[in-house]
Amino acid sequence: MMTPHPGCNCRYADVGCDKMEQVMDQLSGKWKLRILFMVGAHGTLRYGELRGLLGNVTHKMLSNQLKELTADGLVARRDYGEVPPRVEYSLTPRGNALMPIFDDIRRYILRYGPGAEICPASDN
Repeated sequence: MMTPHPGCNCRYADVGCDKMEQVMDQLSGKWKLRILFMVGAHGTLRYGELRGLLGNVTHKMLSNQLKELTADGLVARRDYGEVPPRVEYSLTPRGNALMPIFDDIRRYILRYGPGAEICPASDN
């Protein structure tokens, strides 16, 4: 893990690289950002709906990633205690606070995505 550097003057010095890494660790993994994106974009989703939207994620992987996101306070899990099981997932306020990341990705796609003209000199 990165350690704070007392004289750091990087663009993230106000929070520290170590804290940036902690958040990146919470979001790392193949599926976590995809899960946050789908739940944030579609709203509350049942487990089967989420798995269908994600495509080829295994049950074990999705379950583990959801448990971690829930433990980190980014996703809320609501179990209705019914048979057959009915469980829904939604973003917590902390998870919802990450949605601007996806808004920035959308803007990036609109500007630089497929079909966008490549002109490095205009990236200023």
